[in-house]
Amino acid sequence: MNLFLIFTLSLSFLKAFHSELLSESEIQNLLDQVASIEKEGCYHTESCARKWLTQYNENLRKLSANMAQLKFKKEANDVKNPVERFKEIDFLVNLFFEKTQRIAKKFNEFSLNWNSYLKRMLKLASNRVITFSSKKKNDEYQNLLRNLKNVYAKAKVCKNDTNTCLSLEPELVDLMKKSRDYDELLWAWKGWRDATGPKMRETFIQLVDIRNMAARENGYRDMSERWIEDFEDENFESTYDSLYEQIRPFYEQLHTYVRRKLKNFYGTKYPKNLNSKFIPAHLLGNMWAQTWDNIYDLVVPYPNENISNYTSFFSNKMTPNTMFKHAEQFFVSMGLSKMTKQFWQNSLIVRPKNKNGRCHPATYDFFDGKDYRIKMCVSMKSEEDFLKIHKEMTEIQYFMNYKNQPTIFRRSANPSFHEAIGNAVILSASSPKHLKYLSLTQTDSLNKEQEINFLMWICLKKIPFLSYSYTLYMWRQDVFKDKINSSNYNQKWWDLRQNIQKIESPIERTESDFDAGAKFHVANHMPYARYFISNILEFQIFKALCKLSDHIGPIFNCDFSNSIKSGYFLKRMLELGASKHWSAVLKISTQQEKISADALLEYFKPLYDWLIEENLKN
Repeated sequence: MNLFLIFTLSLSFLKAFHSELLSESEIQNLLDQVASIEKEGCYHTESCARKWLTQYNENLRKLSANMAQLKFKKEANDVKNPVERFKEIDFLVNLFFEKTQRIAKKFNEFSLNWNSYLKRMLKLASNRVITFSSKKKNDEYQNLLRNLKNVYAKAKVCKNDTNTCLSLEPELVDLMKKSRDYDELLWAWKGWRDATGPKMRETFIQLVDIRNMAARENGYRDMSERWIEDFEDENFESTYDSLYEQIRPFYEQLHTYVRRKLKNFYGTKYPKNLNSKFIPAHLLGNMWAQTWDNIYDLVVPYPNENISNYTSFFSNKMTPNTMFKHAEQFFVSMGLSKMTKQFWQNSLIVRPKNKNGRCHPATYDFFDGKDYRIKMCVSMKSEEDFLKIHKEMTEIQYFMNYKNQPTIFRRSANPSFHEAIGNAVILSASSPKHLKYLSLTQTDSLNKEQEINFLMWICLKKIPFLSYSYTLYMWRQDVFKDKINSSNYNQKWWDLRQNIQKIESPIERTESDFDAGAKFHVANHMPYARYFISNILEFQIFKALCKLSDHIGPIFNCDFSNSIKSGYFLKRMLELGASKHWSAVLKISTQQEKISADALLEYFKPLYDWLIEENLKN
């Protein structure tokens, strides 16, 4: 059956699958079952801990499946009164984790000589989530978060002369990507920040206060400490800083080169009143200046040396179905499993007709060992979507491979691992060798100029993002630590952007603005450190899988698809989930226990050397 047709049908088709959500009484029953251990008071015995963890993992599985189902239906716009439905169960879920965290911590007091596998389960169960002391506070937090999300989701930028209003996706994103009109880019950039930040500022202030209060009630210094706890690294902040210092010189060389190219392109339009060492934030092809690949055409080192031809690839009877089949074959060629029947039946890969569900890609594990889903809106002509499908399917492979682990371990080895492995797959799928395999190029043997062009294409996606994600992480950590307060949110945001990214606002900003709030993850209160770590870790994992595939030649031209050996070691990593410390999982393929930017710098070395030489000339 043609998947393109399946996924454009009404979502009512899906109601046969998991049609019943858990009721409040059923969730309360799950809570009562895991709390019954308190009556026995046997925290000092290992057998009692095993018995409790068995019940805990089964109830956590049911609860996780229910939340996945509810989130999927909400995102697909297929649940009545989603706000009320979430409010009905959210506090009960909150109570479940509050209770189980307390019990796990009591067991931990006596676990010194217990089985290490059991001790790890107790450790993770004891630091699962931040809980609230009262339903009133929980509801207050949920209302604040919902208000932030709603402002972001409903924001539009309107043209006064035509009364035309543009949403962020796809209209404003496309405008920032394709327009080369200085004033039009400024209009969109300013308009999006005017439509979001000022409306979010006061709510964000309150949200920071209530989350810090809850963090302290749960034994943390503030929310910043909780957000990095899952990395299980006592020196995380110094590790984070040292990783950025490794790549900073490379970023600065790239910045110098791109700044010069943009000045040449925009000529007299390029603002003379701004700092000559900075780049105006609206000229980099992205609403947040976090990736610069959309201006590749403006900065390409050798314009006459083409790399690939995605246009002909997508025009060759390409559909969302065949794009997903290409991604599936990538993994099958390495000895990993095909997608399940339920995956093909239940996923949503194009925007359904007559529905307004969000298009932000997401994956779902329904915790039954069969039902895994992707939700995204695929464009049949998008190179970006084609590669993104590979990344999202990597996460489904993660779900499928750790399905036999206890529920508490059915997650990424640390918050960055699933992103890193997915990005490593994209590096392989983007390689000249793989492009030739897909008939996107005639040869995988590139001349010197083509090599530099190819590395610039990848670099513009990766290196600016590291600088942006480091900046956002630093700002939010300082906000939670009260090093930045509500009186100087915007000033400190732009101070960091200038000092780290060398990016400047094209127009004057004040404290009535709240420009950090123009980012999805700020509005949705989602941690961001994992993206910085994952974009470094991906090169480490990529290099290891390339070595296992017996790749010969420059690392950037490696394609580890069709390597059963690479697939074997990748599968071993995925199967472990979070059952071992991430350093042990990393060692399986890399023989290293620490995250390092060495592999990234090796990958880009020809471009880095070229940039230094080019910048010296100019």
